[in-house]
Amino acid sequence: MGNSLKDFFRRIDIDYTNFSEDKIIIGDDLVMGAFGDGKNKHCEPSKIENASIMICIKGTMQLSISLEQHEITAPSLITLMPGQIIEYTHLSEDLQCYNISLSKRFIDMINIPGWQQQYMNMYNNPIHPIDEQALRALYIFYTILYQAASNTENPFRLQVIENLIRVFYYGGISNLQQTNNSIPTSKNNIVRRFMDLVQEHYREERLIGFYANKLCITPKYLSKLIKENTGRSAGDWIENHVILEARAMLQSSDMTIQQIASSLNFPNQSFFGKYFKRATGLSPKQYRHNHSK
Repeated sequence: MGNSLKDFFRRIDIDYTNFSEDKIIIGDDLVMGAFGDGKNKHCEPSKIENASIMICIKGTMQLSISLEQHEITAPSLITLMPGQIIEYTHLSEDLQCYNISLSKRFIDMINIPGWQQQYMNMYNNPIHPIDEQALRALYIFYTILYQAASNTENPFRLQVIENLIRVFYYGGISNLQQTNNSIPTSKNNIVRRFMDLVQEHYREERLIGFYANKLCITPKYLSKLIKENTGRSAGDWIENHVILEARAMLQSSDMTIQQIASSLNFPNQSFFGKYFKRATGLSPKQYRHNHSK
C-alpha cells in the first residue's frame, strides 16, 4: 500500500537495516524500532501520512519539517504529524533514536479527548528538548510498550497498546504545551473533520465555502471556529498545505512550473505564480533558483 506504515521509513530514505533486528510492525497501524548510526545523511522532502513520535537519546540531526530547518540535539522528543513534509539533511554518527509510528486510523480508534487541539500544537511545534528525567520516563514507556507489542500470544495485545498510548498521551505528550481542553466535543469534531478534508482536497479546492458546505455549516462559522481553536484561520490552513506542496515540488522535482500549477489545479501558470508570491514573497522561479541543490 502506498500509505502503509511499512513504507514510511522507505519513503523518507531511512533504511530498515538501520533498525534493530527486533523492530515491531503491526499491520498498517504501528511501527516501533530504533535507528541511527549516521548512515543516512540526506533524503528528499517527503510528505508523511502517519504520526511519528521519535525519542532522540543520543547524537544530533538536522531535520527539515515543512521546509523549516531544525537543529536537534539529544535528549529531545520529536512529534511528526500527518501532512507534514520532512527531510533529513544530516544524522550524526552517534545518533540513536527510538521511534513509534501510528496510523491515522489507529489514532482515531484510540479516540483521545482533546487530541485535535494537541495535534495543532505538535504540528506547529514539533521539536521538544527534554531533560534527563523526562528522557528516562520516555525510555521506560517505550520499553513497556515494546514488551506489550512483542507479546503476540496475548489476544488483547492491541487493546493493551491502545491503553498504553493513552497513558503516554496523558502523562507526557499532553503536557508539552498548555492547551484548553474545554472545547465542546461537537466543535472539536468539526475541527478534526476540517483538517481531514483539507488534507484530502487541498490540491483541488482552496475556497473555504467548499469545506463549509462539506461540514454543513456557514463559511463564517467555520472560519471563526478554526481560528479560535487552532490560532490560524481556515484559509491559512488551506494555503499552508498548497504552498508546502508547491515548495516541495519546486525544490525536489523536475516538474515545470506549468506542470506544478496544473497538478495543484490552478487555472494557469500566471495565477499560480501570483498565489505563490503573495504567500512566500518570491516567484516560483525565484524560489526554485534560491533552493536548488
